[in-house]
Amino acid sequence: LETGNASTPPSVVDSRLLHICTFILPFHNLTFPDAKGRACSVTTHMIKEALKWSVKDIQAVSKILQHVDEMAEILSEIRSQSFQQQAGEDGGDVQLSPPPCRLRSGLLLRSLKEHWVTCLLTASALEMRSCQRLEEKIGCDASSTGAIDELPSRHFYRSVVGELDLDECWKVRPHLNGKEIIKELSLPKGPLVGIYIEDQTRWMLLNPKGSRDECMAHLVERKRERDEEAVQEGKDDDIVADDQNDQNVGVANKDGKTSPGSKDGSKHFSKKFRSDMDHEAEMTTN
Repeated sequence: LETGNASTPPSVVDSRLLHICTFILPFHNLTFPDAKGRACSVTTHMIKEALKWSVKDIQAVSKILQHVDEMAEILSEIRSQSFQQQAGEDGGDVQLSPPPCRLRSGLLLRSLKEHWVTCLLTASALEMRSCQRLEEKIGCDASSTGAIDELPSRHFYRSVVGELDLDECWKVRPHLNGKEIIKELSLPKGPLVGIYIEDQTRWMLLNPKGSRDECMAHLVERKRERDEEAVQEGKDDDIVADDQNDQNVGVANKDGKTSPGSKDGSKHFSKKFRSDMDHEAEMTTN
């Protein structure tokens, strides 16, 4: 995973976590019910009860295994693009694919933080094994693709620390904090603020050189769009309510007749039934 330059990026692999994650990787999607019937992760139970690791290590391993499938999916896409380019080059040198999506990669790194390199190598083992099983299933010669086995993980790593410049993106300070967003957008305190904080995070990943004013303009536009959607949804609800009212038999007034809007003069079922019952009682009394 060399970067090709003398500078060493801050994020490095944790060999201890890498070995345990690779070893228990086949069990990372398995759960079992505990004494209270709650789903418990098999891998977490292994580390906690068998290895007696610290809570910090357990959380790190859980986070890595939680995102390993998503990382492996990115590597699989890079491999597929490389195969296509290799076929187009007629046996020439393998050309690197375009860098992965900055937004998708950035959100993944923000979740993994300093463990993203360890997760990358763990996912690389998973993706390579999946590729080998596919080759064995379709009868492909695995040796013919062995030269690019390391390409996906190497390409992703170099893209992150190079062209995408995403390493330590989780440490980048946002342009606006929660209080500023509430003030600028006139928002009430509550979960709605978190939605706009997430909007800001996505915008900053897509616009790493954007300014605070540009980010604020984006959030204002997103609020306008959401307000328009809320108004439209309110209109749609009113239309549905009107349609349901039109389908009713009628809304009776106190004398048992339908409302003035009814054209056939029929009675509401409950009022008509009550009127019939009162008439029968009167006849019985007489």
